[in-house]
Amino acid sequence: MVVLLIISVIFLLLLYVKLKYYTLRGPIPGLSPHFLFGNLIQSGMLLHGKSPIEIFSEFKSRYGDIFQFWFGPTRYIIVGNVNDIQHIFTNRHIYDQGNMFIEQFSTLFPNGYITLTGSKHKRHAAIAMPLFRRAKIINNFDLIVDCTDKLLSNWSAMPSHHVHCDIVRQCQNLLLEIFGLISFDYNLDTLNEYDSNKNELTRALHVFMSSCVLVFYSPPIVGTLYTNLNYRHRQAKAIIERHIYQLMDNEMAQTREARAERKRTCLIASLVASLQEDEEAEAKKSEDEKTGLSRVELLHEILAFMVAGFETTSTVLAWFIHAMSKYPDVQHKMKEELMSVSVNQNLTLNQLDSLVYLDCVINEILRFYPITSGTVRTLTVDDRLPKSSFQLNKGDSVLIPFYNLAHDTQHWSIDTESFAPERFLNEDKNHHPYALLPFGGGHRQCIGQALARFELKVIIARMLQRVTFGDGGPKINSGGYFTGLTIQPKHVVFNQLFEQQRNERDANKPVDQQITLIRDDAGDKVDENDEEQEQATNVVRNPNDKLSNYIAWLGMCKDGAITLEQFEKMVLQLSQEPKK
Repeated sequence: MVVLLIISVIFLLLLYVKLKYYTLRGPIPGLSPHFLFGNLIQSGMLLHGKSPIEIFSEFKSRYGDIFQFWFGPTRYIIVGNVNDIQHIFTNRHIYDQGNMFIEQFSTLFPNGYITLTGSKHKRHAAIAMPLFRRAKIINNFDLIVDCTDKLLSNWSAMPSHHVHCDIVRQCQNLLLEIFGLISFDYNLDTLNEYDSNKNELTRALHVFMSSCVLVFYSPPIVGTLYTNLNYRHRQAKAIIERHIYQLMDNEMAQTREARAERKRTCLIASLVASLQEDEEAEAKKSEDEKTGLSRVELLHEILAFMVAGFETTSTVLAWFIHAMSKYPDVQHKMKEELMSVSVNQNLTLNQLDSLVYLDCVINEILRFYPITSGTVRTLTVDDRLPKSSFQLNKGDSVLIPFYNLAHDTQHWSIDTESFAPERFLNEDKNHHPYALLPFGGGHRQCIGQALARFELKVIIARMLQRVTFGDGGPKINSGGYFTGLTIQPKHVVFNQLFEQQRNERDANKPVDQQITLIRDDAGDKVDENDEEQEQATNVVRNPNDKLSNYIAWLGMCKDGAITLEQFEKMVLQLSQEPKK
């Protein structure tokens, strides 16, 4: 009798949980969720590795712009109607930061800007937002150019046919180096990739970023246990805290004049200026009365800026490199635009601002490729969506699917599955503002988007002044993607040709050309016997003048007389011939 009673209680408890947490609610369409797993099994995410963007696209075809989806026990209302999205983003008192972001990232930096709400968020926003205005970020122009040149120098120093297996990581290293210099004027030395003696702060930051990925995709309880019990994470966090607190102290020791000058380019110098003079007194005040930041809050802001900043920008850069290898006509137009504003290898801020087509390419990268699945808002009160008329309740979480919007034929005149930067010059120049939301929208949109766009524009312009990216092959340069904190390209293989520097040409200096096979293909092997590479090429050449051969063959390659693969093979053969 007792056993039967216990079984009945357990059954009723499970039935209650199933009905309360794993049942379709209201008239919003969707797939009835499984117990514990929600829609993860049915959608193919758990068993077949489908990404959220694939699933959201399939569900849109099946259910329309608005539907329910369960990530395990957590229910989301996916809203893909631009009119309802506009309502969500413009009613900040109803739709605040998503509970998902708050719960996940609070484990890592509970006082970071992206995890805060209410009065505390307003206090932090008043300090953080001015740091990312254009007038401030353009002061970092030369710094970004120098870091990009350092990466390009690393590439040009590699021997012919050197194989890189980590393009995504190299993009991350570039942006992390830039972040360290902009944030606290500290050289993380991440671009010296073959140095086994990385400084401890750099190693600690890499460990911390790895923890972020694990925490983001784990239930909050798992993330909390991991960050509290994992030795490597706790050690890395202690190292980061020690270094950043020391940097704060160093800033405080500067003269007022020196600090005022450093505030022009250094993030931590500006943040230190907002430190509370008496933390104990401030702690006793109500949140509405508090001003400034505590030392712990400043530390968490630095960590939040790092996670939200360099990861996204480096992912966009990696997608750009892949796109240029696939769309040579777009790359050619970008180079023509660059040549029209700069006759030498110098790059100025005024020249950068005039690169309109480059802006279009960046926008198309952000539209065409998936960077993140979307953004989440949680309701603070009940509300009804104006267009669809669906009733939402306090505590509901809505997810705005960026990829669905960017590929919705309702909002774009040119084929959404075509990579066409020209759309932003012509038919789609005045697209619906909520059809493209790579940085979110409303009062919780990414505050660092101006910096991200500026970094991308400088880096891309500088790269295209020196290199041309060619397709490494349809199979090994297939793209694809895997999901971390962002959605990153999986298979990237391209031929990189260093171009003759125009200022050296004018001085009749030797041509600096090099073919390098760059790849990021998770270990796939390049077929040395590819038929295209094995085609015989009958080209007259002068064995006594290799430089003339290089220049002549480069012109033939540009004119389409020979393929890039044939050019690469001829350069290799000529380099192996003894000097006459």
